[in-house]
Amino acid sequence: MLSSQTLLIKDILIDAIKIGAADLHFSVGNKPVYKINGKWVIMEEREIIDQDFISNLSMSLLDQAQQEKLKQNKEIFFSYDFERDLRFKINVFYQRGFLSATFRHIPMKIPTIDGLGLNPIIKKIADYKKGLILISGPFGSGRSSTAAAIIEEINLKRKQYIITIEQPIEYIFTNKESIIEQREVGIDTNSFEDALKYFQEEDGDILFLEAVPDIKLWPLVLEIANGSALVITTINSDTSSGAISSVVDGFSSLDQARIRDLLSNALKAVICQKTLPRVGGGSIAAQEILMANDAIKSSIKSGNLNQIQNVMQLSKKDGMVTFDFNLAELARNRRINTDDALSNATDKKLLESLLQ
Repeated sequence: MLSSQTLLIKDILIDAIKIGAADLHFSVGNKPVYKINGKWVIMEEREIIDQDFISNLSMSLLDQAQQEKLKQNKEIFFSYDFERDLRFKINVFYQRGFLSATFRHIPMKIPTIDGLGLNPIIKKIADYKKGLILISGPFGSGRSSTAAAIIEEINLKRKQYIITIEQPIEYIFTNKESIIEQREVGIDTNSFEDALKYFQEEDGDILFLEAVPDIKLWPLVLEIANGSALVITTINSDTSSGAISSVVDGFSSLDQARIRDLLSNALKAVICQKTLPRVGGGSIAAQEILMANDAIKSSIKSGNLNQIQNVMQLSKKDGMVTFDFNLAELARNRRINTDDALSNATDKKLLESLLQ
């Protein structure tokens, strides 16, 4: 039976979801706020949150082991099902010495490439049998949804052995053509490293790694991607070239040449995205897509990462899409406002010329 505290939280969450909000935030001294169409809105009808409310919230949602982890690490990510169709990814953390909590709604229906309105070339990316696909963007950009859509595309089309390594598990997949195992670090496996070694032992076909939490794991991830498996993972970066740099720059100069070599051989594509308000309500993903052609691979291997953006602009025939070209297309089709397009442009003058 749900506690009164949990029932109250559930009531607030349902109210937020009914109006289309995806995120809800609780912090001491403030009323709850939700995010809709890219903007935070105060729930004026709700009471101001105090420390007892947040403490009771964490006690009602966390088991003993999770409470200990929160105490040690000062934050914890986990998933929680209030009902079968009411699932959230939750972050409980400290700020200014007080507990706070953020809830992100996870739809029970697995998203699809078409349903998310993603570039059709992503279906071709999902056809790769081996290599590395990076999905990048800031927090809240829909990286997990895009990754889930790619996995579901594979699940619908071909027989593969798919293993996901997550912390926590977000979308719950159902086997269709593929067999899918979902492993949560801390529950189903002790660490990301242990789970990666398990994947190698099981000889899986597709690996989804929620993120690479430790730079030291990248050589193992790239070794898997250079073998016979397809690796899909997310990374926090605002651009495709930045995502590649994030992998390389974490290593010493002595190790970078080896990592660049492994990465240039493994990389198939980078999908970088940000979420923008959609005209008429809701949100839409603006995407930059890098396809690892010979010029891209050469730039990575030689260390000329600053050339990647230029290569992308000159390689539209290979399926490359820059943010500015995608923003222009979305604005011309009246799917986003021109002002939102311009405020998110990489090169504002270029975008202005594309919109003329």
